[in-house]
Amino acid sequence: MCARPLRASALAVLLAGALAACGGDERTGTAFCRQLAREIPAIAEQVTTKTQAVAVVDRYERLLAKAPLAIEADLRTVTDLLRLAARVDTEDPAQVQELADASYKANEASENVRAWVKSTCAVDIATGLNIEPPRTVPPATTTVPAAPVTTAAP
Repeated sequence: MCARPLRASALAVLLAGALAACGGDERTGTAFCRQLAREIPAIAEQVTTKTQAVAVVDRYERLLAKAPLAIEADLRTVTDLLRLAARVDTEDPAQVQELADASYKANEASENVRAWVKSTCAVDIATGLNIEPPRTVPPATTTVPAAPVTTAAP
């Protein structure tokens, strides 16, 4: 009599786990690099209008949704800076100064993101250019020791 509720509970747990796995965002380096490949053509474009600035923020928010823990906090800082830049009134000196201050504070996070993206995705996120092949494990090599040299005894 207890076996039926136990089986039903086990099935419910398995089903919930399967649904969670299907619905969750993958936050890995590979998933991030794939998302970056979709976003990169427009990320490196020069931003000259508010509409373009908002579009850049949207792109970075999509990247943030895929960011692994290794860069999540730094990428959030950069995304917040871009969000602030998209809202700034360039005619208001106080807002311009606030953006300048935030830029200085975000510099380290920006460099961390750039280095991680370069190392992991082989892309310079600032320019959108592929800069080198992605990291790969070098092929295994085996060294065969030379045969010992023997001389004939006199």
